Amino acid sequence: MKLFTIGDSMIAMNPKNKGPLRFNHTFERTIGGAELNVAIGASRLGLDTTFYSKVGKDEFGQHIINVLRGEGIDTEIIEQVKEKSTSVYFKQINADGSGASFYYRDNAPIKGITQKDLESVDFGNFDYFHVSGVFVALLHHKIDLIKSLMKKARAHDVKISLDPNIRLKTWDKETASCFLGELLPYADILLTSDDELEVLKIATPFKDIKSLLEECHLDEIIVKRGHLSTQYVSKDKQFDKEVFKVNPIDTVGAGDGFASGYLYAMSRGYDAEKRVVFANAVGGMVTEVLGDNEGLPYLEQVENFLNDEKLILR
Repeated sequence: MKLFTIGDSMIAMNPKNKGPLRFNHTFERTIGGAELNVAIGASRLGLDTTFYSKVGKDEFGQHIINVLRGEGIDTEIIEQVKEKSTSVYFKQINADGSGASFYYRDNAPIKGITQKDLESVDFGNFDYFHVSGVFVALLHHKIDLIKSLMKKARAHDVKISLDPNIRLKTWDKETASCFLGELLPYADILLTSDDELEVLKIATPFKDIKSLLEECHLDEIIVKRGHLSTQYVSKDKQFDKEVFKVNPIDTVGAGDGFASGYLYAMSRGYDAEKRVVFANAVGGMVTEVLGDNEGLPYLEQVENFLNDEKLILR
């Protein structure tokens, strides 16, 4: 089983201390990006993963490629662009583990993507295609390009997951609702949250969600709700699954971890309940480590985590 995902790649500057950035003087350079995080998470779990992006032909861009190769991700189709600089963002970590992000990517290399750039993507080689709303926000002026990519994937019977991943620093609610709504009919799996459903103006969980499932021809909808139970809806199933108790110190990347865990579990043939439990575990584990993807676990770590939880529950 193979996964393909596409998106912006960034250098992430993580503060050494918690609190407002104006009081932080020391940062650690790592890498980040929603789709990049999903690629790393899936690869660490054992899912064969290919990632497409554009980075600057600079030291930061080469660093990102080197790190991804080290994670076992296929980076052959990542492009380095001479005229652009690799995107950078600074992260603020608050005392409670929540955070804020400050982006410097108005001229991000990925914004220059064209249909010709994607000709090398052969969906006959993939089983899953993950799309994030962060990529859509950056490229909403090229929505037809994203649609054509999703159509191409569907033509090869590739399972498509869509995570709205709405960042209101990137676009406003109305724009997000408009363009993400256009992509829903091309997705099979919707990985979302209560807040995102409200922004999209498409459903209230367990009230209008069944009609959304039928209207958009989705196979399943999974609603992530932070410390509250995760909700799952498909044509023949509907249930809640409690999340695991963890000690969060950095919540950035938890949703990306959930997505990677869910897709891995699906690739291994897990049933719906086991997929959600596995994804809940991965998403929870991510929050216990500082960094966007540093806390993404390997398969053995997830299995140990789940086994420990079973022992505690007994």
